Formats: sequence, C-alpha cells, structure tokens
Amino acid sequence: MRITIFGVGRSGTKAVQLYLSYLIAQRENKVWINYEPYFWENRFTNVLNYEGYFHHMHSPHIVRTVDEISRSHVRFLKKLSISKMSSTTKFIRGNGRMDAINAILQPDHSIAIIRDVYQVLISVLKTDWDFWSVGFGHHQNWPAFIEEVRKKDIIENFDWCLSRINDRIDQNAFYWYVMNKSLLTSKWPNTHFINYSEIKIMEEIARNILDPAIDLSINNNLFTGDCIHENYPLQSTSEHKFLFHKMNGLLYKSKLLEKYGLFIPKSKYGSEAGMNTVFKKIQSARQAGSKLTIEKKDLYEYINEDISNMFEKVKWGKKLT
Repeated sequence: MRITIFGVGRSGTKAVQLYLSYLIAQRENKVWINYEPYFWENRFTNVLNYEGYFHHMHSPHIVRTVDEISRSHVRFLKKLSISKMSSTTKFIRGNGRMDAINAILQPDHSIAIIRDVYQVLISVLKTDWDFWSVGFGHHQNWPAFIEEVRKKDIIENFDWCLSRINDRIDQNAFYWYVMNKSLLTSKWPNTHFINYSEIKIMEEIARNILDPAIDLSINNNLFTGDCIHENYPLQSTSEHKFLFHKMNGLLYKSKLLEKYGLFIPKSKYGSEAGMNTVFKKIQSARQAGSKLTIEKKDLYEYINEDISNMFEKVKWGKKLT
C-alpha cells in the first residue's frame, strides 16, 4: 500500500500522515515514512534533504506531466518508492506537481487536504517560518513564482489579485490560493479530497482503504501532528549524520549547490517505523499563546470563496469518498 498526502503547510498533513502510518504499522508491523522530501531526509526533521531542496527550488511549481520536470528530479522522486514496505509520503511543497509526482510514485491512494485561508495564515503567524522563508536561510523566489503563475494562466483574476498583494501575509495567502487551485484541478484517480474542518472523514477513508474494523479517532492525542517527529507512538532507528551530510552543507553554503546543482545524493530517503509499545504519557510542550486574528480583506475573501466553490464541485463530482 502506497499513500501520498498533499496540502500546503499548516493544513493538517502531519496528523493525517501519522494517523495513516500508525494504522499501517499496526496492521503490518512496520511502515516507511517519507516526510516532506523536498526539505527533510527523514521524519525527525534534523537533516536537510539537499537533493530534494535543490529540485524543489529549480523546478516549476506547477506541472502536470513527468515530462515537465528534469530527469534528475524524476530519479530523486523514484527513490521515495524504493522501499518494498507500505509507505506514506507527504508533500507540503508539491501541490502543483501532484499529478507528475503520483505518476512516478504510483500510489494506491492520494489524500489532498484543503484548509481555510484565515486558519492557515493564523497558524503560519504562530511559527518561525512561512511559505517564502522556510527557516535556516532557505528562501523562495517570489518574483519567479509570480512570473510562472502568470505564464501558466491558472488564475482568472490574476492582475486583480496581484494589485492587492501589499505585504508578506498577502504573499502567503496568494501562494495558498495558487497551490490549492492546482491541487483541486488534479486529475489523479483514487484521490480523496478533505476539508480540514471535516478532518474526521479521514477515519471513514481509513476504513475504506485499510481496514473496515478501524475505530481509532484521528482526534486521539496519539496523532498530534508534532508526534511524527518523535519515537512515540511510532519508533524508528536513530539516524546518524554521515560525512556527506556535512559535505552537502558545505556545498550549500558555498553556493555550489544552488548555482551548479552539486550535491552528494543518497540512494534512498525516509524512515522505517514500527509500533512503540512502551507506554509514554503525551504532554504538550506548547504554552498557550496570544490569540491571533487576521483582518478580512477583499483578496482573502475572494480566494477563500473560489477555493471553497472548487472544493464543493470536486466533492459533488464524487472524487471525495
């Protein structure tokens, strides 16, 4: 069983991946987890995936076929399906490449998650990264993104939207719009579209694709999204930082990776995980923060309504199970 998961950051993809991974490991004793391979080597998020990062930054954001990405990019994606065990692969930077990625990985099922733009923006504001600066100095190219979206002609009121982008939050909102619009126009079969506000439907999907007897709720505290980075409820062998990790870091810092694509690749990426049967009480390390709000804007209202309408059409088109 291979499952791919797509959604922009802060859309609930971590919890869904952990939920499905846990259920598969419960059924098959182990599971292979590819956690955001365009940025991380494994689910512990402590080693940057320089190969994935390079291909993300030097490939179009919006592609429909495998022919639109480089052969080296294709080779990279193929590494994600080398493992013979069942796997879950999650992308938060791949919405616009969903059909091409799935054509390479050949998943049995895909999960596509859409979350309200206001909720996403509030969640982004609570973190130390956004869609244009993902931490550690790894910046995305806003002007290049805008030029690509213009050429791809997927936004009907492009100039109207662009005229209303005045700050970084607006840029994040527009990225959310483009990526979700791309996601909702995917033609890949066996795709289950989920509105984050109805995340419990994931339980019905799990029963349909994994086991009719599943009664475990995705709202169980086992599936707090951040738990996917820990060794509970799933456990993986500790990862060691090999010499080539340091070498890749030097290639990145010297700009050789960015300019010439010089990096030392691995044969495969991801993490094998199994059930952690040792009891551990989960306690949230997060402290209650200040309540944030996002002011309503014409841009946000327009893009939210457009994506909501598109989602309903997909839903009633019976692509949602």
